[in-house]
Amino acid sequence: MSSYNQGNSSLKGGILFIVSSQKRWIGTCIGGRYQVESLLGQGGMGNVYLAEDLKLKGKKWAVKECLPYEDDVASFMEEAEMLACLQHPQLPQLVDYFTTDEGIGFLVMDYIHGPTLQDMFDAQRTVLSVNEIVHIALQLCDLFHYLHTFQPQPIIYRDLKPSNVMINENDQVRLIDFGVARHYTQGKQSDTMQMGTIGFAAPEQFLGFQTDERSDLYTLGANLYYLLSGGQYAYMTKKTLDQICSNLPEGLTSTVTLLLQENPQDRCQTAMEVKQRLKTLLPDLLLTDSYKQTKKQNMNHKPDVLSSIPDQLIIVGGLYAGVGATFTAISLARILNAMEIPNALVEHPTIEPDLYMLLFGDRKAPQSYSFATKKYTEQQARSDEPWTSGHTTWVPLDPNGWTGEWHSTDSFKLLYTIKKPIVLWDVSTRWEDLSVRELCHSADHILVVLDTSPAKCSRPSARAYLEILDTYRKRGKKVHFVANRSDSGQLPKEWVNALPEAPLCTLPEIPYEEVMRAVWKGDCIQDQANRMEQLYMCLTPLLKAILPESIHKNNRIKTKKSLFSGFRKHG
Repeated sequence: MSSYNQGNSSLKGGILFIVSSQKRWIGTCIGGRYQVESLLGQGGMGNVYLAEDLKLKGKKWAVKECLPYEDDVASFMEEAEMLACLQHPQLPQLVDYFTTDEGIGFLVMDYIHGPTLQDMFDAQRTVLSVNEIVHIALQLCDLFHYLHTFQPQPIIYRDLKPSNVMINENDQVRLIDFGVARHYTQGKQSDTMQMGTIGFAAPEQFLGFQTDERSDLYTLGANLYYLLSGGQYAYMTKKTLDQICSNLPEGLTSTVTLLLQENPQDRCQTAMEVKQRLKTLLPDLLLTDSYKQTKKQNMNHKPDVLSSIPDQLIIVGGLYAGVGATFTAISLARILNAMEIPNALVEHPTIEPDLYMLLFGDRKAPQSYSFATKKYTEQQARSDEPWTSGHTTWVPLDPNGWTGEWHSTDSFKLLYTIKKPIVLWDVSTRWEDLSVRELCHSADHILVVLDTSPAKCSRPSARAYLEILDTYRKRGKKVHFVANRSDSGQLPKEWVNALPEAPLCTLPEIPYEEVMRAVWKGDCIQDQANRMEQLYMCLTPLLKAILPESIHKNNRIKTKKSLFSGFRKHG
């Protein structure tokens, strides 16, 4: 079954388009090589036909007819050029485009086999399982992330609806019809045309304001509402999803409610933030194909660690400078390494570089190693050989610092190249950076490192950071405090009461001289057996918060004690 039914209620300046004769081109040859066989679908922006390629015998294409309106040839060219640039297996692949003497444009695209989401919804009498719907939403988040981080300009799709989403034989989502998609222009106050589909489009699409990434996220929320409620429209019911479907998971209904906020500032801000929220609902759906295959192969053996741990982004930063955020991040990375859990530690490019020197990079880094900043901002090819130490991958900043621009899109591109289930991201004290804020919106956990100094906690900058962190907490983010250089039994009561919540765990004070001796040897103090055991015990509450219970129980640390470790303990 193949379907390109697109609906016919697209809005342009409040006027509905009327579709031209559906059968006009059937049986004719257009573009000098495409024999039109049948109508696949129709919509307000034009019809889609099935055509055979007369030059490539037997090859079928989907040919979209773009109706002329207001002699706006530029819109047709923009869609054609946009599609030509897209390189994604779940997006249409443009192979040709042309116009007729009448000014009608045609786009020739790969022919996608499969029903639309609307077809599936109608065929199953509005009964799609929550698992199916969330699985589809996760794929749409990935597609929106690709479009919203597209360079040189983000692409706003603007018309997500069930009839524009196709499902192939592998249950993979394909997004079709880019007729109203547009590049986002920073600083522009309004769109040239207000387009979208009634029932799914964001309020700003009808109010004359500019659309951006958050407009697409609204349409995602509207589609989830429609599918989960059995075909009802949020703008008509005026009810939240939990009021209509009280049996749905709270995490799902709250996410949909957040996406449907009228003010874009009150919605989720990125597709990755939405994905992170949805990921927590259905762990079994989060396994990649390779993870699933590995799990299947190991059914009769020891459970595979990767297949049991959902991907997690953990932001680590300090409430003020010099409090030990990097030390905390390294400690957590090395504990995960000792537990045989793959992880990565990334040093955010806008902070002061420390990690490379602490790891003795001149001696320990691979000879062909290139820094991530060069890969994503200078287009310099980076070696496929990562810098690893056991189960930890190090991604440090260039020790000479980074003076260029680093955007949130660069962060997400880097994140996607790191094939580790747990990624730790050291942001130091740069909580106000836009690129850091975007990461925090997408994070699973945010670790805030501080010490018991009342004066430092009262600094204006510290109070400002706490206010920023509180906004994440209100959005349902897991914000944890870690008290460094402290004893859990001696935390001042007044100090604890002044925090939004008590520290989840504490880290002991390790003599500076001991740390420096390890650094000059090119070692991590955290890898020393006695310190590893101590840090593991201190960070156990955090490990329980980020790891499935079975993993925490079955992967306790395995320390390698030297011949002299006993003397160090007792002497």
